[in-house]
Amino acid sequence: MRRGLLHGLRHGLLWGALCLLLWSVPLGPTGAIGLDRAPDPLVDAVTRAVEERQPAVGTGSLVVGVIRDGRTLVVGRGDAGRPDGGPADGRTLFQIASLTKPFTGTIMADLMREGRIDPADPLQRHLRRVGAVPVSHVPDYDGRPIRLRDLATHTAGLPNVPETSRFSWSRLEDPRNPYKPLSRGELALWLSDYRLPVPPGLRFSYSNAGMSVLGEALAAAAGQPYETLLKRVVTDRFGLRDTTLHPTAEQRMRKAAGHARGRTVPDWEAPAMLPAFGLYSSADDLLRWLSANLGDCPGAAAVGPDGHGCAPPVAATLALAQSVQVDGRSLADPGSLGSGAMALGWFVAWATDGTPIHWHSGSTGGFNAYIAFSKAHRWGVVALTNSDPDQVTADHVVIDLVRRLEARPEVASLP
Repeated sequence: MRRGLLHGLRHGLLWGALCLLLWSVPLGPTGAIGLDRAPDPLVDAVTRAVEERQPAVGTGSLVVGVIRDGRTLVVGRGDAGRPDGGPADGRTLFQIASLTKPFTGTIMADLMREGRIDPADPLQRHLRRVGAVPVSHVPDYDGRPIRLRDLATHTAGLPNVPETSRFSWSRLEDPRNPYKPLSRGELALWLSDYRLPVPPGLRFSYSNAGMSVLGEALAAAAGQPYETLLKRVVTDRFGLRDTTLHPTAEQRMRKAAGHARGRTVPDWEAPAMLPAFGLYSSADDLLRWLSANLGDCPGAAAVGPDGHGCAPPVAATLALAQSVQVDGRSLADPGSLGSGAMALGWFVAWATDGTPIHWHSGSTGGFNAYIAFSKAHRWGVVALTNSDPDQVTADHVVIDLVRRLEARPEVASLP
């Protein structure tokens, strides 16, 4: 999202690593980590990777969570800068930036399952206004409309960020909190005046604006605010108590302080862009989210006498969210998507056996986050950091893990 796509241009580096992530890790016994414990390759590999990538003293922290075959592990290091003085751990809140987008995609999938929308619906069928401001014209290209699928897969032809009278990336009021002046009303006015440079559905071009417009359209189709949909479809359903657009006072006491270039920086406020990158979350919550996507739903969504599996409607929603909507190889201009694909808000890479690996990464001014999973091979990983996002530590620690957990030439050749 930041500076015209920190997450988007660096992903080619990660696709090869993702194809190998965690496949051959032999699991040791599950138990407390202590001096007298038996050797545990998973614990040792994750701990070593985190310790080697942890930020310098005073410049933030790194928390990594791993799930494999139902077993979870969280390792945190560094100074989170929490107001309560707590450690960098699974309960520490971070801005998760564009990891928000798969949540928005899952909301879309749920509305599809309920029959309220179709991915081929033109945007103008659902979006009449944003907040109190009418959308007087929904852009098209020679009569070819933007579809909901185009917004969810970054192929609508919209730019990364809008340019309005109050907001421009070239003349920011406060570079440390750039999106604060951009209101939902201005988003509506911008969309009404925008003219598409290319037909929708032909070119991949990462767009925070497009995902925000999608969130508005989904809210209109459901007759509920985006935040209400988020709670109903995801956070309440899976018991994600620390995944929120608006942290409570208690949660803010556990929130990491963002860092950039050795200094503490404010959280980004983005009232018009919440469906694109507005969420806060923790490693513990995101491991629950990964578990659900792997087919073992926590909370009220679980089914079965042993508490495993997902209720059929929930499983159907998650399957729709993970379903490939656009393959880069079929686009006229795949751009940075390359030979990858897009599901509903998820990027998709392909393992060597042809199975999908779903993933996303993102950054705000003081945070960098990364999430990925392979349902076929029963693993998932999340990395969260409040250190300098330009160092993309959350991304690199995954590559470190792959190098430690796999010994293959393809991994060794990564930069």
